[in-house]
Amino acid sequence: MPHVSAKVHVSRPAGEVFSFLRDPRNLAEWSSSIDRVIEGPIATELGDEYTCKFPGRRRAHRLRCTASTPVEYLAFRGAGMWTPLGRHSPELEFRLSPGRLGTTVTVSVKPHLDGGMILLAPFVTMAWRRDLPCELQSLADLLSSRDGTRDGRDTGDGQDTAPSVGWPG
Repeated sequence: MPHVSAKVHVSRPAGEVFSFLRDPRNLAEWSSSIDRVIEGPIATELGDEYTCKFPGRRRAHRLRCTASTPVEYLAFRGAGMWTPLGRHSPELEFRLSPGRLGTTVTVSVKPHLDGGMILLAPFVTMAWRRDLPCELQSLADLLSSRDGTRDGRDTGDGQDTAPSVGWPG
């Protein structure tokens, strides 16, 4: 399956960034992949499930924490959203790399597709490649504005929001 990754620098300590990301209710503040989280625990642990609304969907779906290593790695996977062509189960992975001046956040999106949706993989990947850098910039702006600064655009160390696309072997 294809995946798309992008990274951004956030001028906040890794612990603060991780605390923000581990509450899936915050996804709706910066990511177009979730409209809102309706119910679930506040601080995510491995296996926790949430009821959420995905954009353009009338029914509520499940979002599950599939990995959680404090201050380093976090992953959520949406339950298979049915379409007439097959199912789509998006997975969001967050990797945090602390640094002197903040945290580099790398987000990877893996759209797990089956049935006829596999034929749409290039289009799904194209959409994530287009949207993910903007969403990460929104995350950086949101978290950085909490201390009165705006950050994340260009740190001078190559940590920008340029996406990369991969097709694992």
